[in-house]
Amino acid sequence: MLKNRNLLKQFVFILFFIFLVIPSFADTYQTKITKITDGDTVWIQVNHKYIKLRLLGIDTPEEYPSSKMSKDMRMCHTSYKNMRYLGLLATKHAKTMLYKGESVTIKTFGKGYYHRTLAYIILPDGTNYNEREVADGYACVYKYRGHKSRELPLKEYRKLLRLMDQAKRNKRGLWRQYSEIMECLCK
Repeated sequence: MLKNRNLLKQFVFILFFIFLVIPSFADTYQTKITKITDGDTVWIQVNHKYIKLRLLGIDTPEEYPSSKMSKDMRMCHTSYKNMRYLGLLATKHAKTMLYKGESVTIKTFGKGYYHRTLAYIILPDGTNYNEREVADGYACVYKYRGHKSRELPLKEYRKLLRLMDQAKRNKRGLWRQYSEIMECLCK
């Protein structure tokens, strides 16, 4: 009896670990954008519930004061004014592709560190917004402590890195005038 109880505890622990650590498989939704917070954070509505999306695989400069903005300013030896300006430019660029009320396809991949839903946005013309933001030079490839995040499939990570390298080489977007800061942010 005691042996069965221990086996059951181990089984429950393994199941808990699997659900906690391994990201869930992608779910796809057709929905409308309700708010564009910045280049890598968007709100949608699904089943009368508002959901904050963290756009998978990308990281744009911060528009609003935060601990991340402060960390980025220190790391990249730049001012609040410069960092906020880059964040404003990234958000402005996002709003040239994303529109409040626009119908888009969302592919979700579970929850991230801050319990935000991780997602790709597929625009009505079939464009992957996440990839486009990187290709246009307004986002870095998201890394966790300098490494690929576990949520992002390796194939997509490599694709985003290629798109970022092309944007950097061709001086697109923020890479045109702010290459030193972008180089630092995209480490």
